[in-house]
Amino acid sequence: MRKSLFIALLVLLSAIPIQADEPAEPVPVNRTFGIVEAFYRPREARMLGVTWERIVFAWNHFQPDGPDDFDTSAVPEDYLDSARQANREIVGLIKGTPAWASAAGSVGAVPHGIQLPFDHPDNVFGAFVRRLVAYYSARGIHAWIILNEPDVRAPDEGNVVEFDGDVEDYFAMLRVAYRAARSVDPAAHIQIAGMAWWSDWVKGREPYLRRLLSLIAQDPEADANHWYFDGISVHVYFTTSTVWQMLSAYRGFLDEFDLEDKEIWITEFNASPRRDPIGGLFDASFRVSLQQQANFIVQASALGLAEGVSRMAVYRLYDDHFVPGVSEPWGLVRYDGSLRPAFYAYQEVISRFSSARRVRRYSIPEATVVTMAFPGRTLYVMWSDTYQSGQFIVNAGERSDPVTVFDAQGRSWAQNVVRRAGAYVALIDAPAAEEIDIPWVVVAGAVRMVEIEGGPRAVWFRKPDGNVVQFN
Repeated sequence: MRKSLFIALLVLLSAIPIQADEPAEPVPVNRTFGIVEAFYRPREARMLGVTWERIVFAWNHFQPDGPDDFDTSAVPEDYLDSARQANREIVGLIKGTPAWASAAGSVGAVPHGIQLPFDHPDNVFGAFVRRLVAYYSARGIHAWIILNEPDVRAPDEGNVVEFDGDVEDYFAMLRVAYRAARSVDPAAHIQIAGMAWWSDWVKGREPYLRRLLSLIAQDPEADANHWYFDGISVHVYFTTSTVWQMLSAYRGFLDEFDLEDKEIWITEFNASPRRDPIGGLFDASFRVSLQQQANFIVQASALGLAEGVSRMAVYRLYDDHFVPGVSEPWGLVRYDGSLRPAFYAYQEVISRFSSARRVRRYSIPEATVVTMAFPGRTLYVMWSDTYQSGQFIVNAGERSDPVTVFDAQGRSWAQNVVRRAGAYVALIDAPAAEEIDIPWVVVAGAVRMVEIEGGPRAVWFRKPDGNVVQFN
């Protein structure tokens, strides 16, 4: 009897459909923080936690001898595999005209047929972009930057000119690239080239981006083609105060043309540590120290987030092909594989700043505070902007126990909280900026970071003369 009941139960159960587990929703990856050329040191890139990298896709390497070439060894498959394994997105920088593709024969030349429709047989750049994007979109690459620093002109002493054409020629390149890429990959994302900014500033020229947008505005097909771009790229180097200045100016240009939906990416930022005892350039100007480089990484990252930057990438991860005393030391990783303090600073940025919900900048002439709101807590990122030290006074709410203060590299110490005027406050030092060989503050003072429970609260600054002012 029991056996027959057991068999009947099995038959009944077998008739009930089994509910399979619902497939888990993929967790979105925060793509804010990236690096230039992670492929040189994939292990260190994983240690940092970067989620995208910029790689050059040089046209003259893919098609060195003619339009029928397509040498994919120009970007080795190992680079793609390394990024794929780390779930690191690749953003391609397209540049470099082959000698056969222009009358001048230079790598920065304006190519033949650039004024023709993007799909015209004689538009050699359009044909290359279509082939490149079609091939690599099937391999998961959809974001492209079109050329590099076209605003740098030949008379600008000391700079390398990467594009020989004028702003009208660059617009033609951008227009062709956008339409060619979208024709084979509707998901293609096109960034305007990163610009140096200072090339125009020192020459008193109207900023390149504004000139470019004025040209695009006159194009009758611009609106139908999303103005031929999805975002702009910014290069920021050395000076903390210029980060906000440049980003605000670029944001203003976009607003002027009702392009608030366009993304802003910082595709290069850093302060070369020319006083690095290992491989420094001690005779060069802007003699930044290792610690200043670390502070700049944190300061630029915080300011970028406060201005609504969608992505940012440090230039660069590794000093490849480095000649001590000759090559510029940029890398977070030195040529000998050792890590600079800036490596740990960027690691702190990625660990602490990712997924901040609301980021706000507050500034007085003496200092800057950036607040980052997270669920149940606020991160305060602070520094002095002058050659004088001071003190940050942070409202700690109901907290009476010590807070933990961090510097740019993540080194920490306990800071007592005191009761003043009926409130608990943390008194945090604000070291002065270090004077170097330039007659203005280059990298601002040492970074101080503190996390306190609750939403953003008031912060004050005690000046060297004892006066206290509030950040508003």
